[in-house]
Amino acid sequence: MVNEIRFLHSEKELIEQINTEAAPGFQEHYLKVAAQHGLDIKALNKENEEKIKEAYGVEEPKISSGDFPDIEDPLAGALAVCPQPPEEKIEHSETQDDIDIHDSFNKLFRRLAMKLHPDKITGAVTIEQGMENLRLFQEAKEALDNRKYFILLDLAERFGITQSRNYKQQIRWMKRESSRIADIIAHQKDTYNYLFAHCETDEQKDTMVERFLFQLFGIHLQ
Repeated sequence: MVNEIRFLHSEKELIEQINTEAAPGFQEHYLKVAAQHGLDIKALNKENEEKIKEAYGVEEPKISSGDFPDIEDPLAGALAVCPQPPEEKIEHSETQDDIDIHDSFNKLFRRLAMKLHPDKITGAVTIEQGMENLRLFQEAKEALDNRKYFILLDLAERFGITQSRNYKQQIRWMKRESSRIADIIAHQKDTYNYLFAHCETDEQKDTMVERFLFQLFGIHLQ
């Protein structure tokens, strides 16, 4: 289960990177197609504020009406998802297992901090070792904050620190977490950024933009 979650996190990070890198290209192609068809994107955004808010989760998407978009957040411009049945969207709420597991790994983090934090280290250490310990401490803190508990388990094993033995509870949480990350991955793969990244021809890119315009504004391009 730990290896499965580790793999899912790696896949999620890779897909997020693909989406980030594809976003500027998608926006540029989107604006190019819009200009070719004489569409006023600024006016369309104004006319469809509610629909845009629903699609993006923000008041205004980062899509410029100029020749080249001014991208503040490369992910924000093209994350409207392709249509999917509402029943396929699974929401996750925090359970008692989630709370208890985070508490147990928070305790593990504190034990790791006693080994790694510069203020807690006793005895002489080299500058290099001190910098490495600080890096590992920051990595452990980030892992705790992002629920990447497998990193804490790896560090605990590395430094011989006793781990929590609530294995059945951990397994329940891991199954739930695997499902949660898999849902995020499926959502990210269903974004226009991701689909645009896999377009091989201009014709495919044009088709993707046409789908986007229809979903967002109800416009059929001829």
